[in-house]
Amino acid sequence: MASFFAPLWGRDESSKVGALCQCVPSNLCADNDAAVNGQGLFDIRVDKTCPNFEICCENHIPELSLPNVPATYSGCGYQNPIRVNPRIMSDSKYAEYGELPWTVVILVRDIAKTDRNMYKCGGSLIHPQVVLTAAHCLLNKKVFKVRAGEWNTKSKEEPFPHQDRSVLEALLHPNFHSGSLRNDIALLFLTDPLIFHVNIGLICLPPQHLQLEEAVCTVGGWGKDHLKKGKYSAILKKVNLPLVSKEKCVAALRKTRLGAFYKFHKSFICAGGESNKDTCKGDGGSPLVCLIPDGKDRFFQAGIVSWGIGCGENDVPGVYANVALFSEWIDDELNVRNFDNSFYKY
Repeated sequence: MASFFAPLWGRDESSKVGALCQCVPSNLCADNDAAVNGQGLFDIRVDKTCPNFEICCENHIPELSLPNVPATYSGCGYQNPIRVNPRIMSDSKYAEYGELPWTVVILVRDIAKTDRNMYKCGGSLIHPQVVLTAAHCLLNKKVFKVRAGEWNTKSKEEPFPHQDRSVLEALLHPNFHSGSLRNDIALLFLTDPLIFHVNIGLICLPPQHLQLEEAVCTVGGWGKDHLKKGKYSAILKKVNLPLVSKEKCVAALRKTRLGAFYKFHKSFICAGGESNKDTCKGDGGSPLVCLIPDGKDRFFQAGIVSWGIGCGENDVPGVYANVALFSEWIDDELNVRNFDNSFYKY
């Protein structure tokens, strides 16, 4: 049996298995990497099974009308929702067209096999030429394309076309650890700037070390639903999730397969924990956004979808990269490349 006593706090041999001792699988011993940082135990929210971006989604094409809406841009963090499908309401699981204009698709090109675009992850637009995403999305991938302004991946009959840009440089955070997913953040610098429109805008970023307060925030993506054989969504989905304190999140995660010795890294924040309301496979890299206090319906990005234990489990929050921990790093990397960082300030 691959389990043993850890730690041995009893006063004699007969007390090893008692109130102060516990029998656990060997990978959850307090002196094992998996016990403290969860290495090998996470469900990373990127999926390797989607063979092609064009065919991995539900075959669902809504009837669209084409409103005559002018292209305007007034700063980061603003939504531009357009009701193009009467079945999509404000409390729907789907985002309205233009409701999350900063959410982008990250595609990879499988040159060796199909030579077609493959869906990889989500991301957020923070500058006309810069995308924020999760570092784990970019591992072992070298050919990237970013698609902005996407909404329904199975239809080209949308009010405005999406825009594709090639990636000039992919930059992972220097302290990213692929096993524990600490510092799970990356930047994509595009070859050419995107053009703002109703369906393409920027998200604001928080100041360094912003302390998040209790709030209900929103995340969007095209990832799978929570069913055992979940499907990718054709239409951009959204879900509203409450932020969860570090203390409550750690307590919940330690009740999962991570075990009682799991240590929560400062680069993480948590949200969710409600049954069937969560991000899931394919949502990795997507932005968790919250209302700016007194910002008059303006949003900033609090987190980046990173990992979880299952999807949509009751009392098990999802885990996100803490964007506020990396604001200065983002500023520095844009400054080095002579990109204006005022685009995402509020």
